[in-house]
Amino acid sequence: MNYARAPRHYWTRPGPKPAVTSLPEVAGRLGLWFAVASVFLTPFNILRFDAFYFTISDGFALAAVFAAILGKSFSISPLGAGTFLWNIGIALLCGMLLLSSLIHGDPQRGFIISAQYLYAYFLLAFMIVSRPWAEIVLLMKSFLCSIAVMCLQGIVIIDILKQRGTVFVSGNGRFQGWVERENECATLIALSVPLMLWLVASGCIRPRWLWVGLPLFGYGIILTGSNTGLIGLVFAVTIFVVATGSWRRIISLAVTSLAAFFIAVTWGRDFLPEVFQHRVLNALQNGDLDEAGTFADRMRLIHEAIGKADNNSLLGIGADQYRQVSELHAPVHNTYLLIWVEAGLPGFIGFLLLLVAGITIAILAARSREGKVSAICTATTVLLFAALANALPHLYSRFFLVPLLLGMAPSVAILRDGPASRTVTRFLRGTRSKYGRSRPFLRRRI
Repeated sequence: MNYARAPRHYWTRPGPKPAVTSLPEVAGRLGLWFAVASVFLTPFNILRFDAFYFTISDGFALAAVFAAILGKSFSISPLGAGTFLWNIGIALLCGMLLLSSLIHGDPQRGFIISAQYLYAYFLLAFMIVSRPWAEIVLLMKSFLCSIAVMCLQGIVIIDILKQRGTVFVSGNGRFQGWVERENECATLIALSVPLMLWLVASGCIRPRWLWVGLPLFGYGIILTGSNTGLIGLVFAVTIFVVATGSWRRIISLAVTSLAAFFIAVTWGRDFLPEVFQHRVLNALQNGDLDEAGTFADRMRLIHEAIGKADNNSLLGIGADQYRQVSELHAPVHNTYLLIWVEAGLPGFIGFLLLLVAGITIAILAARSREGKVSAICTATTVLLFAALANALPHLYSRFFLVPLLLGMAPSVAILRDGPASRTVTRFLRGTRSKYGRSRPFLRRRI
């Protein structure tokens, strides 16, 4: 036989066959990037269908959940020990909204609003919370990058381009962002602050990003002219610093806050945006809350809602029906009262159980090894969400729920997987434990 024309390496031993990637692995990778895209696009409320409330972020979220099912990584208890209370709260809230609408209100609106709450509070938990440490940190960074880009956009279109009356800026010069609503935009920015503080405190990002991100987020809230958002920002920073810092840092925060307040009240008209001066600064200088935006009108709605809540003990008037029975023909900007009137007392209890579930997770995380910082993040986020609910109507928009669930995720992760590995907390400057992980540096810095 003539082997002269045999191809090169003809007689060599064949190598191993390339590994075939399994379906669960592919689905897991795709699911992660679908979740990242969904979280990043959360503030893009403007990108939604006109027929019903479904955003582009929701589309990626559904894809992420479907990929988790294919990848066999779908957890039946995404919130760990808090799952039972969370699910009971969702069932009471959605069930009573639907039942009240079927009996007293509009059944169509009852189905729609109940479905929105069920999707936001139930399905998103599977996409966000039940993930390992590295993926949780990636989702947080994605969300904060989106908020930072939105704040930078506000600076460009308001301070540089001087735009007014557009889709991003209201006619009176208030920044609406991609949310298309001023107070909701400010609330979204405020809810992102505990996440940024946790990333720095846990060593997931370098401390210098806090000195860049916090002023940027604060100025973004100033551009909205929202008293609610500004109070929320101060609340989040105060709770986190008091819970994690030493007395020296608490005193430093108090002195810095007083200095900023004095400078704003004394010279604020020289450098603060006009809309902030009109809606916030005038009230601070004159000491009159009636000048703080629409505070007087909101209080009228709250007093009216308190009277209506007394007459709705078991069943409510139905989802989205408050504006129909109100003398001012507007929904009360208080989630607790609005749910009580429209869903009845059991629905109100269900909403409270959602908050109790978050606090329960924080308490359990605080008792675990190296779980204090994660517990503080969760407690701060849940308490901030609960406080902001006093100034907002229904809270089923996804840009409210994503930061809440991201704030709960570190506590769930530490209860499920233990402390984060060094590859996750790689910027943590602390002592090394005998287990090879860095201990939180609560006495060092935030």
